[in-house]
Amino acid sequence: MSLIQQSLKRINYLFVVDGPYLSDNVEVMQRLYEAIQEHTQELELVYHPSAPSKLQGIMLPEIKLAILSSTPDNVVPYEHHLGSVTLLNLYDYYDTNLISVNQDLIDELTTAIIEKHQEAYRGYEKALAIHDDWEKIYIGQSNFQVANDFALQLAQKLIPEREATTTSFEAQNKTKEPIYRFLGAATPQGAVDFVPVLTSGLKRYLIKGRPGSGKSTLLRKLLARGTQLGYELEVYQCGLDPKSLDMIICRELGFAIFDSTAPHQYEPTEETDVVIDMYEITIAPQTDERFKDDLQEISSAYRAQMDISNAALSQAAQLESKRAKLTRSTLQLEQLRLSEESIINHVKQLLEQAE
Repeated sequence: MSLIQQSLKRINYLFVVDGPYLSDNVEVMQRLYEAIQEHTQELELVYHPSAPSKLQGIMLPEIKLAILSSTPDNVVPYEHHLGSVTLLNLYDYYDTNLISVNQDLIDELTTAIIEKHQEAYRGYEKALAIHDDWEKIYIGQSNFQVANDFALQLAQKLIPEREATTTSFEAQNKTKEPIYRFLGAATPQGAVDFVPVLTSGLKRYLIKGRPGSGKSTLLRKLLARGTQLGYELEVYQCGLDPKSLDMIICRELGFAIFDSTAPHQYEPTEETDVVIDMYEITIAPQTDERFKDDLQEISSAYRAQMDISNAALSQAAQLESKRAKLTRSTLQLEQLRLSEESIINHVKQLLEQAE
């Protein structure tokens, strides 16, 4: 599942680095980032789940501009973008004579990479089914009325009614579409998220609990109220189950509230941090103890399945590295750098115009 289309709704100027191989695309993205970062105060960076230290996207909100990497496994649907589109076609910069020498091996590695990714995601689907069984135990022991009352009280506390001024009245009656992102991703290096960076400087509410204890439902109540009252919200979906929410940030009100359980488990580090324990609030006492054997069996099966899928992603990354050694040297870098410089100059001009 991709949230690229959601992000493009806020973009007027789209630059796409379109190429066949992830390893080469991300090097171009890194060079563009290094050249642009010093010319702007605000950047949103999107990292690639197959290479979590590598950039897949660079967004400049102040001028509604995005630079996105597009590869066959993560295609950017730029044909449907309503704004300006500039394409850097990496396919044109490969020396076809050099590529042809290793074409069979490159194609073989590409097929293997795709198969390993498919194997990983089939495994994650199995893990999600196991996780659903995990949730059912706690859902069966939940006090829904208490959970609902608590969620409504917290929503009213965190997201106040707007004052009845003309400006706020207009805002109150104009629904703002939330900004949707993923909280994190399963990667070859394991689960990766950017919660500390995203929540820096905000009052943080850390939601603890168990699968099925109402963490996502609580966040949905906050989302509904914040949207209704016209606040701009950042909504972070779960990478394993995108229908589930993991975090909501409202920078206008200065808070972040997120699911602080594995694999994105954090403990309070600031004096203003608040812990919300949904297990204590909504789940019948002694549930962990009464269902100990069933829970242990399910959690072990879940972690074992996640490990299998993580291993498949790791194997795909190793194959990607082998392929990179064959393709990187076939790029005609001098011509490519000239095209990169053209994009950089274009972005700089747009930034200068905005000033």
